[in-house]
Amino acid sequence: MSSKKVTMTDIANAAGVSQSTVSHILRQNNLSSFPSQTIERVMNCASEMGYVMPRRNNSGAVQNMNKCILVLATSMTYPYYPFLLHCIESEALKSNIKVVCCDTYHSKELEEAYLKMALDFKFIAVIYLYPPDNFEALNRAVASMPVITICDKLAESKADQVELDNYKSGYLAAEHLISLGHRNIALLTNSLEDSIARSLRAKGAMSKVEEMPGCRLTVIAHNKTIDDDNSGNTDYNYGYQLAHDKKLRECEATAIIAINDMVAIGAMNALIGQGYKIPDDYSIIGFDNLIYTGLERVSLTTIDPHADLLAMTAMNVLMHRINTLSPDPLIASTRFKAETQPRLIKRNSTGNHQNFNF
Repeated sequence: MSSKKVTMTDIANAAGVSQSTVSHILRQNNLSSFPSQTIERVMNCASEMGYVMPRRNNSGAVQNMNKCILVLATSMTYPYYPFLLHCIESEALKSNIKVVCCDTYHSKELEEAYLKMALDFKFIAVIYLYPPDNFEALNRAVASMPVITICDKLAESKADQVELDNYKSGYLAAEHLISLGHRNIALLTNSLEDSIARSLRAKGAMSKVEEMPGCRLTVIAHNKTIDDDNSGNTDYNYGYQLAHDKKLRECEATAIIAINDMVAIGAMNALIGQGYKIPDDYSIIGFDNLIYTGLERVSLTTIDPHADLLAMTAMNVLMHRINTLSPDPLIASTRFKAETQPRLIKRNSTGNHQNFNF
């Protein structure tokens, strides 16, 4: 036998697979993701060539980290993120992958720090639950590991994308209210400037309203940021406060589009507290289809983004990316894209406008 030290590259060449595939198989990472024939071929080549796995300091910790993915959210106080995280974790565990989640609060510095942590601890991938704020850090990370974003289309991102269509979500919300005879609609939202998703929902709603003569959309925005409220009820509080805004009465709205479900629930409680009836006085619709919205006393009409499908799709893209890692720069630079379509969930918070002529 040659005295030359056998490397993973040698095994990869002999087995006809990528070096990354050899690394995962020899370290027993994600074995369920590889065909049994590939695993057997790699293991046989390693045995025949006399490959010896190098020892590492703290090897147990490093090996465990190799089976982890990092999930980034903006703030887990919003219920949409925990549900999406739960779906991702359920899918990941099927492949013996552990999940670590961190909140960035839209801080570019935190986002970069967490990406560096994932690289330092050799996480196998990163999944964003929101549009990234630090594209420079994101694109650097993409060069070293798979990164998937669950958000709207991002031309400046080099990551794989599971695309939401928040523009269409806003369009569907306005379309539903207009179909019920509402002509004056208010949009209740926190700041549109720091959120692509909120901005696109607003633009989609405005687009539908502008198609319909005699319809009007009034945007009533709360310009505080998440840093102003650490109670965990930020969006609910925004909705509650916005429903007391005098602009809501001045614009003579009969229907409300709330920028998300928690804003909608906050607004509903505020309006009921003021003596108004839902949907007799105000119809209201939200976004995200949170678990609370289906409760009988809430019964909120909402736009469902299919969070479970988003999570499954992101994990499918991730596993495909891991299994096709290649040193070929053309393949490495190719982005995977998948898209889900929103759907309207009709409940009791929306109804026909009393002056609507059928």
